[in-house]
Amino acid sequence: MKGTSVRPAAAAGLRERKKAMTRATIEATALQRFLADGYERVRLEDLCADCLVSTRTFFRYFSSKEDLVLGRLQKHLGVAADLLAARPAHEPLLTSLREVIVATVADYSAEPERELARLRLVAMTPPLQSALARVFAGFDELIRRFAGAREDIQNHSAAKLVAVSAVSAFRIGLEDWVENDARIDLAGAILGNLDQLTAGIAGLGSGVRL
Repeated sequence: MKGTSVRPAAAAGLRERKKAMTRATIEATALQRFLADGYERVRLEDLCADCLVSTRTFFRYFSSKEDLVLGRLQKHLGVAADLLAARPAHEPLLTSLREVIVATVADYSAEPERELARLRLVAMTPPLQSALARVFAGFDELIRRFAGAREDIQNHSAAKLVAVSAVSAFRIGLEDWVENDARIDLAGAILGNLDQLTAGIAGLGSGVRL
């Protein structure tokens, strides 16, 4: 009688699930430890001991403590860039931005407790605040390039203002979401902010279609 064997595809799927679980466990444990004891005070060795993993295993998933906290947010830039590139060329600019924002913030709503912990940690840790500012600067540059390349945005000031508005809308929406313990609709809050901030931009030049 032949022994049972696991199909290669099934084995690969199991390995990926295990890796995802390990990554999620390290991330969740680290965020709570950082909040309790302070991001800069927690040594990597002690964190790994809490997670029951070696430092070698840690570095398979994260390049540093900062990457553990902000890596997911930095990846959102790549996601947003891909989503913007896929939008129809003749779609109104704000329609494109709204669709991309809704898709990008889905990760926050999927695991709100994890993201609340992450954002609260950033708010209380100056080095992480500086790193997050760089992420928002990248988002600003991404939107400026996207808006500036649109045929319907002939005014460079309009492209810059749309980018600043999008970043501000996102930042304030996140702050309100954290203050309300994730009880508000994050995408709706950001889009509402964006609508208010961009209400007057269409008047900056002919041909601007928001």
